[in-house]
Amino acid sequence: MKKSIFRLTLKKIRGHLPQLLGMGLLVVIGVAFFVTLYTIFLSYEYNAEQLFTDQNYADVTFYGYFDESDVEKILALKEIKTAQGRRVQDFKDGDITLRVISLTNGINTPYIYEGRLPQAPDECLLLKKYAQAKDIKQGDELIVNEKILRVTGIVASPEYVYLVQNERALMAQSDRFGVVFVSGGFFDAPYNEIVATGNIKNDSLKTVGNLVDAVKTVVKTDQTNYNLYREDLNQIRTFAYIFPLIFALLIVLIIYVMLKRTIVKERHQIGVYKALGVEGSRIIFIYAAQAASISFVGAVIGCIVAMLLCDTIIGFFSVMFEVPGLAFEFYPLLWLGVILISATICMISALVSVWGVFKPLPAELLRSRMPSGVKPLLLEKASFLWNRLSFNTRYALKSTFRNKGRFLAVVLGMCGSCALLIFAFGFFDSVKYTQDTYFHKFARYDVLMEFDSIPLTTEHPVTERLDRINKALAMPVKINDGEYRLIIVEKDFDMQNIETEILKDGVIVPDYYAKQWDVGIGDKLRINDTDVEITGLSEQSFGMSLYASYHYVKKMFPHLPQVYNVIFARNGNMEELEDWSRQYGFQYSTREDDRISLAFVMESLNVLIWFMLACAVILGLTVLYSVGLMNLSSREYEYMFMGVMGYPLKSIMLSHIKETVLQLLLAIPSGFFLGYELLNMVKTEFSGDNFVISTAIFAQSYFFSGIIVVFMALIMAFVSARHISRLDIVEGLKVRDE
Repeated sequence: MKKSIFRLTLKKIRGHLPQLLGMGLLVVIGVAFFVTLYTIFLSYEYNAEQLFTDQNYADVTFYGYFDESDVEKILALKEIKTAQGRRVQDFKDGDITLRVISLTNGINTPYIYEGRLPQAPDECLLLKKYAQAKDIKQGDELIVNEKILRVTGIVASPEYVYLVQNERALMAQSDRFGVVFVSGGFFDAPYNEIVATGNIKNDSLKTVGNLVDAVKTVVKTDQTNYNLYREDLNQIRTFAYIFPLIFALLIVLIIYVMLKRTIVKERHQIGVYKALGVEGSRIIFIYAAQAASISFVGAVIGCIVAMLLCDTIIGFFSVMFEVPGLAFEFYPLLWLGVILISATICMISALVSVWGVFKPLPAELLRSRMPSGVKPLLLEKASFLWNRLSFNTRYALKSTFRNKGRFLAVVLGMCGSCALLIFAFGFFDSVKYTQDTYFHKFARYDVLMEFDSIPLTTEHPVTERLDRINKALAMPVKINDGEYRLIIVEKDFDMQNIETEILKDGVIVPDYYAKQWDVGIGDKLRINDTDVEITGLSEQSFGMSLYASYHYVKKMFPHLPQVYNVIFARNGNMEELEDWSRQYGFQYSTREDDRISLAFVMESLNVLIWFMLACAVILGLTVLYSVGLMNLSSREYEYMFMGVMGYPLKSIMLSHIKETVLQLLLAIPSGFFLGYELLNMVKTEFSGDNFVISTAIFAQSYFFSGIIVVFMALIMAFVSARHISRLDIVEGLKVRDE
């Protein structure tokens, strides 16, 4: 008996293979997407954390001016394991910036891909990304600040998993920014950083920093490089869940509709089985096993596809980050879990669909099924309108609602595909909107110069060479155990779009931070152990900072010196900036530099977005194909009978297209709404302390998404037309019990 049940199950699978293949393809794509991204998530987290541990990524970095005595003071603390002083300095040559870092012993040690450590002042290590961009190899020479250095090795660094140049250049272009590691003999100047490892609590950071008069103290978890790493991990994981969830919902719907239709078509066979004494559980197994077996095979194939795709996708991600050893890794528990969950979801869906087989008696199943009438449509009650419609249109409307499950499956398939298209296109639009809003509406400067603090009453030598300047003091502050940037400005500050007139009574806070801290205008905010008042909120998307005036700061922080370390300028002679930078010893970035940097950060998301677009199209085609096959198989007799009655293929397809149009009219607006809400829900996963993505979907994105869904529906209409044209009376009579 068991063998006969097994053979019968295989026979049923062969008979329902087209519909099952459509469902299986959805399983393959959903599993491949999830396993690929989750494998990258696990591998990235493991290899990055391993890099941080093996290369002793500093737990805290002190910024300022130090000597060996300051290093000794830090080492004397019981919380500190190791501490080293170093010099970090940027050198600009045209549009290229090279950051030179003196090597420390046992802290932030570079990972050497090839070569050796520098042993002389004229030797160096070079970060791999810049070396690749400039085609520099071991043994080549590099000119830094008019000094010739020989490259002894190509490396990665735990500090530069992301090519972070500054708060605005979060992911600098690898052909414009490079990191060079040199021996201690390269610099004659004192240390400007102390890196240390140990367990320093946030509440003692200020005390430790004051011990060596540090200008700024930053723990590892507050560094931009580390924050970007954690944010990208969350983003990859979020993407890994979004698509498979939608695929799973549609798979459940397809299984339900498919098996419901199958049970109706094969009711006589089921009645015979029960009359012969076959138990209801065995009959249920015959049908449920079809879905479970196909989902099992699809999940296995999906895992194999993920294995083949993973390294390629990692190659795309390498534009964003550099982690040695990051490659495909086989996670048995991940594969096993995904395969079992996929099979379980499909099995449960199948059981729910065929559970009703237990109820009817054999005689009831063997009796011809009475057709379930369709309730009159609301439009039918308006006879003056209904009678004006052609027979073809009335037939299309009645057929549309004759089987609500099938109709709903098509609508949801179209809706899901449209929503994912809007979600993907909307990401492109939101990224562009975020950039345009910042650089066209918020930022009003042409260049931003940073240097050591000088008294507010003292003019910087470069001031007289610029047309319009604003002085400001940019300083780190502690808020809720985190470090944020406060910019103190003069009352006539006009280089960024903020309401300076309200700064005399309080601070302006980025809207994103205000939501995180659950504060608003009029509330108090504790900054560096002092309560200040919030007088305004600002919509910032990039380089987010709090703003205060010198007048208010002097009142709230009387011991803070009246100095400035930043100059915002515009309408100056930008061509001489590089010479001035060397002459007066300051760092600078232009608004165009910042724009390119932000664009590069946003472009790093394109890999995921294109992946989403491809999956959205495949999702739509697969769902429409699967449900379309069910629709055609269940209506063969109907279409054949219309042909016998003299209806040409053109008229039959016209009614079919009218049904499709009605489905599109319901699916596309719903897809637009769901896509927008989906983007709005997950945008916070792609925002952080460095930049915030604003939700924006342009009209052309709605247009293209709608056109793509319509085009997919037309493809299925063409497939249906070919199938209907091949029907004959014999095929129709086979399914007259539909």
